[in-house]
Amino acid sequence: GQAVFGTLDRPVYWILPVLYSIAGLGIAIVNDFKSIEGDREMGLNSLPVAFGVDGAKYICAASVTLTQLGVAAYLYLLGESTYALILLGLILPQIYFQATLLLP
Repeated sequence: GQAVFGTLDRPVYWILPVLYSIAGLGIAIVNDFKSIEGDREMGLNSLPVAFGVDGAKYICAASVTLTQLGVAAYLYLLGESTYALILLGLILPQIYFQATLLLP
């Protein structure tokens, strides 16, 4: 929206979208777990096929969590500590559920 209706004159207008695009990649990996057998049969080298289920689940969790922690740190550096703390508060349950449901 900013690129269409405004100007991209501040780094925040492109840094945050890039970071959240990386996080979105981790979310997209979750869908690859549903089609591992089909990917193998079709010769598709999805992350779960290439790195195995264990490797792909760590890549998935790390890309989402580390990126969001990076966004929280960036917001803090911008002086937006309230938003950084809110985001951190939302990340903590995510880390818990990754550790208890996804990674085991």
